[in-house]
Amino acid sequence: MSEKIIRVGIIGCGGIANGKHMPSLKKVENCQMVAFCDIILERAEKAKEEYGTEDAKVYEDYKELLKDESIDVVHVCTPNHSHSFITVDSLESGKHVMCEKPMAINSAEAKKMLDAAERTGKLLTIGYQSRFRPDSQFMKQEALADTFGDIYYAKATAIRRRAVPTWGVFLNEYEQGAVL
Repeated sequence: MSEKIIRVGIIGCGGIANGKHMPSLKKVENCQMVAFCDIILERAEKAKEEYGTEDAKVYEDYKELLKDESIDVVHVCTPNHSHSFITVDSLESGKHVMCEKPMAINSAEAKKMLDAAERTGKLLTIGYQSRFRPDSQFMKQEALADTFGDIYYAKATAIRRRAVPTWGVFLNEYEQGAVL
């Protein structure tokens, strides 16, 4: 019995899509990247050539990509300020969504995303990959097993050894959602 092929659309073909999402998806046997969207058309075309199926489509407007009913899931790999509205539109178009972190620029926008997932019955996940590390999974299982008793305080620390990125839109306050 063969597994269902998961048809993926990529919205945002910049740094994080090229650095992490698309190379990882390319390794998944039952996954095909069938649509690519970017406001810079050349980036979407390049992504199609490197990662797409032969008949993959390219878009400049993500709403056009969302009209394709054959797409099962979209990866939202856009600047932070657009995560919420693109995710909500994607869920409402009948797609499951994997959205890059951070989830949204504020709690109100994140709530819109969660409400849309609940309303549509579609899956929504955020790229908080550290949750799936073996040490994190171990701690979660121990907490569920009540090993620690009643937890009233916890602290987590993360270290980024490569400094703050200076490429892409990392230093653009509008794109990051700091200024609207």
